[in-house]
Amino acid sequence: MNVGKTRNRCGAHPPKADFMIDERSAKNLKTLHPEVAILAAKLIETAVAQGMCVKVISGLRTYEEQNALYAQGRSKPGLIVTKAKGGYSIHNFGCAFDVGIFSPDGKKYYGEHAHYRRVGEIGEELGLEWGGRWKFVDEPHFQLTRGKSLADMRTSREAGRDVLV
Repeated sequence: MNVGKTRNRCGAHPPKADFMIDERSAKNLKTLHPEVAILAAKLIETAVAQGMCVKVISGLRTYEEQNALYAQGRSKPGLIVTKAKGGYSIHNFGCAFDVGIFSPDGKKYYGEHAHYRRVGEIGEELGLEWGGRWKFVDEPHFQLTRGKSLADMRTSREAGRDVLV
């Protein structure tokens, strides 16, 4: 996976060998479990090849970062964006990421866009779970658990083991 900017970082896809991940996505990919990072990069590459501008806008979160998001819309101003406190989100284990759809030039973020559905389908084709299918719909969210529960992931993390094994 190459990291950096291309003349066509979104929109029209350059030849596969020249495909590059944008810097924001690359930074977030580095925070993910290696297996999840590979799938996330494939998701971006496939979406870009189909003419969409997609970036990974969130990866691993600390418990503190997750708690701050949980407080949003509850004890802090803003809209509720998560139902999970720290330690109860797959993000806390590097096995979840959020994407954003952007304008073709990569500058304007779209919180709602028809492309989220297609990107969700791409993620599912790669074996990821997509938050767009949940009761609490979260179209930007993707995760990989390999059947592991949050409790199993916490235990593995505390023991210094791979959270997906």
